[in-house]
Amino acid sequence: MRPRILKDELVLSDYQKEVLIGLLLGDGCLERSKNSLGARLKVGQSRKQNEFAVWLYDIFKEFVQTPPRVKQTKRNGKIYQEVVFNTLTHPCFKSFYEMFYPTGKKIVPEGIDQFLTPTALTVWFMSDGSIKSKESRGRILNTQSFIRSDIEKLIFILKSKFNLQSSIRTQKDDLQIYISGKSAESLNAILKDKILPSFYYKLPLKG
Repeated sequence: MRPRILKDELVLSDYQKEVLIGLLLGDGCLERSKNSLGARLKVGQSRKQNEFAVWLYDIFKEFVQTPPRVKQTKRNGKIYQEVVFNTLTHPCFKSFYEMFYPTGKKIVPEGIDQFLTPTALTVWFMSDGSIKSKESRGRILNTQSFIRSDIEKLIFILKSKFNLQSSIRTQKDDLQIYISGKSAESLNAILKDKILPSFYYKLPLKG
């Protein structure tokens, strides 16, 4: 059991905050119990992305009591394996919960442009980015959990802050952001020195 005094002394570094923002724009999740003084981060990644899960654990490990473990879940008759871990419930996550979950459902908060750094964008891309096709230099950000106005907000920030031309792409399960192949050089410049090796296949330009 982690001594209480150590838990009380924990604070998020600026780098941890950047990573957290990127995760929350992607598939990261914060939970808060009613009347709790804090919140906790839940991380779950496909076993194929074990490198990413371990990397995230290393970043937040002082907040984690139990290292990543493999969890088996059954969905639609198929068995999936995820690498999962949770942080402690801690007050330093509370402001981020209130920012992203003001009514209990995750949103894109106002002022997100102040927090969306190149590091946060890279984490978001590793978390929820994908390729359109092997032939295309365009890239996808899977934003299905957000409403259209939130996605439009993100598209505006991607253009104004990172010079990334993007648009809404309609899918059966909702809306994605499509980053144009015309912005491949700009996106590559942001990602290439930060992205983990297991995600090199997602880069719009190779080499």
